[in-house]
Amino acid sequence: MYQYRYLSCFDTKNLKSEVVDTVIVGSGLAGLSTAYYLLKIGIKPLVITKKRPGISNSFLAQGGIAAAVGCNDSTDLHFQDTIKAGKGLCIERNVRILVEEGLERVIDLINAQVDFDRDENGMLKLAMEGAHSVNRVLHSKDRTGYEIGKKLLQYVKGNVFLEEGYYLEEILTDGDTYVGILLSDGKEQKVVRSKSLVLATGGYSGVYLRNTSAYNVAGDSIAVAYRAGCNLMDLEFVQFHPTAVYVEGKPGWLISEAVRGEGAILVDENGERFIDELKPRDEVARAILKKYQEGHKVFLDIKPIIDKGIDFKERFPNVYNILKEFGLENTTKIPVSPSAHYSIGGVKANLDGKTDIKGIFAVGETACSGVHGANRLASNSLLECIVSGYKTAYNVYINNMCNKINYVNISNDVKSEKAMEKSDREKILKKIKTVMWNNVGLIRSKESLEKALAELENIYDTLSNFCNVRYLKDLTILCKGITLSALSREESRGVHYREDFPTQSEEFSKHTILENNFKINFRRF
Repeated sequence: MYQYRYLSCFDTKNLKSEVVDTVIVGSGLAGLSTAYYLLKIGIKPLVITKKRPGISNSFLAQGGIAAAVGCNDSTDLHFQDTIKAGKGLCIERNVRILVEEGLERVIDLINAQVDFDRDENGMLKLAMEGAHSVNRVLHSKDRTGYEIGKKLLQYVKGNVFLEEGYYLEEILTDGDTYVGILLSDGKEQKVVRSKSLVLATGGYSGVYLRNTSAYNVAGDSIAVAYRAGCNLMDLEFVQFHPTAVYVEGKPGWLISEAVRGEGAILVDENGERFIDELKPRDEVARAILKKYQEGHKVFLDIKPIIDKGIDFKERFPNVYNILKEFGLENTTKIPVSPSAHYSIGGVKANLDGKTDIKGIFAVGETACSGVHGANRLASNSLLECIVSGYKTAYNVYINNMCNKINYVNISNDVKSEKAMEKSDREKILKKIKTVMWNNVGLIRSKESLEKALAELENIYDTLSNFCNVRYLKDLTILCKGITLSALSREESRGVHYREDFPTQSEEFSKHTILENNFKINFRRF
């Protein structure tokens, strides 16, 4: 049985306490964007990060940022491509904001001297990526997220309050009113009280055995928000990247879609090409998985890029370094397989960050604003980070003007004082990821999803006997939400594929909302 309002043992009146106007949890591109714009309008936020600023998935983003800056492009065309990729589930008003304000924000980045690729005449080089109708993706070689984040970090660092080495344990509320957060550095806890909380902690692809998520980003903070009363939306939509390096027992490091955009092709062990590489990611990923299920192997052949006269090492230095780590830098055929990559679902929020709880905001991959629908258009994710950071900052400003700090004391006891050994926690974490990969992955069915639910229930029951397993409990809660959402959507749409319901159904042209006590509702927006 899941009991989940508070999972940590604490008493706020006995803990060290800090007070700030605004706290941002997370220091990736979405969190730094929000901090950047808050500073611009006169608010100095506290930024909390597990490690140090910039240690995030967005800083590792090899792909680019999409915007209608080309002479043959328009925001209308970008809008249409996003809607088409979203398979009837995009919230159109939010997509319109994304592409129109996104164009303005990208121009801001250009003027801020972000080092985007240019041709010999100094003109921006715009790349083609999957499901785009024109070349519209700006790159900085294959480290676009890092280059954008570096500029933001240069401005933010030294101007914000910054605390490293802390992770979010609890969001504190008084009824449905936000109070503050409980942090821990693994040794001791402390309370931060604020008028506004911005969650920018990344997505939940890390709950899968094969994933491209770095630094243990797995989505536990999304479950913390759920326990605090925020609804979650569209959790069943997890985008599996088609091309992650596949070496048995090694991490699934991403090979950027831009590599396929430059001309790399997918072949089996016989050199046979079997899919249009620029189709939407879900189609490409399932085609690769099918090959593996048929007993074949799959490779990304980069020879066509080299044959065009492109220096692969110079064009894709990050990918080259990854290949070098695997000892694959001298081959033109890279073994690849799908890997869980991007969470389309998350904390239900608008592009202005507002969630169902006043004072709590969510941005970037932590949030689900409906801009990606059932399948994210390539390179729209970095764009969302910038746009949602900008808009959230202004709404935080308004929230702070209208609200005061709440000094109520809150406490919670846990059922058991027994601690689980680290090795056992690691085994359970792997078990959670294996359950999700085997049963709630690229291809799902009622049978596999019900099996996952039963196994997750057993895992949670085991965890209930221990006091130091908050992280694992939150992952299990989140995974149950993902699985229930997938079980409720009896159709195949975008990245959600049910082999027992292989077609798209008009009945499900609406969003999955996970409400309190694991209640699933469907809504149109």
